[in-house]
Amino acid sequence: MWDFPLIYRNATWFASFAALGAAAGCLMAESIINSFGPRGAILLSHVICVIGWVLSVTSLTTANLLTGRLFTGAFVGIVSTAASAHSTECFPTRPAARPVVFTAFGVLIVYLTGSLLNYAQTAMVAAFFTAASFVLVRWFIPESPSWLESHGRSGDAEYSRLRLRLVRDGDRPSENPPLAVGLSFLKHANRSEIYRPFLALCLHLVLQQLSAPLVIVSYASQFVSDSGIRVLTPHFISVVLAGFLVAGSLVSTAMNHRQSAAVLSSTGILAGSVLISVYILVRRMFLNRLGSQLLSVVPILGLVSFMASSCIALVPSLPIKDTPGENVAVAFSYTIAFIVIKAYPYVHAHLGWWVFPCFAGMAALNVVYGILMFSDQPKSKANPLTVPSV
Repeated sequence: MWDFPLIYRNATWFASFAALGAAAGCLMAESIINSFGPRGAILLSHVICVIGWVLSVTSLTTANLLTGRLFTGAFVGIVSTAASAHSTECFPTRPAARPVVFTAFGVLIVYLTGSLLNYAQTAMVAAFFTAASFVLVRWFIPESPSWLESHGRSGDAEYSRLRLRLVRDGDRPSENPPLAVGLSFLKHANRSEIYRPFLALCLHLVLQQLSAPLVIVSYASQFVSDSGIRVLTPHFISVVLAGFLVAGSLVSTAMNHRQSAAVLSSTGILAGSVLISVYILVRRMFLNRLGSQLLSVVPILGLVSFMASSCIALVPSLPIKDTPGENVAVAFSYTIAFIVIKAYPYVHAHLGWWVFPCFAGMAALNVVYGILMFSDQPKSKANPLTVPSV
């Protein structure tokens, strides 16, 4: 059980600051990747993360806790972008190499240690695993061959391909890693073929965050209590749910069809929210204490569906590949997540259990929007999402 020297208002800032840091990390990621390469950006993000954990441990003051939270959030934003670019090029046939899987495992480790240790001890464990990850990446993961070639290091690029066992097609020039477009996106933002897919992606990500996938990750124990479960302890259920988060991340990365994964995720959140809402409504109208306990399996199933489907928002999955300004869209998504996480305790205090039907409504809108938006993609003869060369 963590004992923070924080008042209620500052505690909500602590819970939400990680999302704000992730938004900042996404905006910085492109410049860092272009300067240091995807692997170099991953290593740098690990250093930032360790600094964040250590900073929050050295002195449990409000300023240190919030600053450390920003740093660990920035780690998520940078590493998710860099690792996505690196794994797409270097590990195209290994879904488990996707960053969302490692992020989900990180959540599981923090939940598990947090249920047994205090915050300072949990932070030290997290810092240790981050440092261990740094060493493993430094020793065993080579740099992106495309980035090396783009910087005139052909020999290093060829050696990297040999280590990665990548086969290069000699008839085609090597391509740069699939990095997000920044400057080109801004220069051509007034073109309809640029801003339309960008705005479509932003709307999808906003609806995704408004259905509260990161709320359950940030407030797992409170979310369990708010769902009406009165059997077992919220901390134990949270750890179990983190296991389903990992399972959901493995399933989502194994799906090659991004559009289907996005729609399936929203459908899972919708189903989970509906189950929780129906249970709370029936309990308030008909059930006594014994009946509520006997039917607690219903909201537990809802939470499992909700949490497993929330994995796609840990590292927002882009249903349309190579969308112009996708880093900006993901940063905007994390900003919306910051607002939702910050506001959730106050909204729940005002609306009560009605927040779950609201989450269900947002998820339903995202399902409908996803189906309508994605159904138009195969009809396009040319790829409208390619940014013109500058």
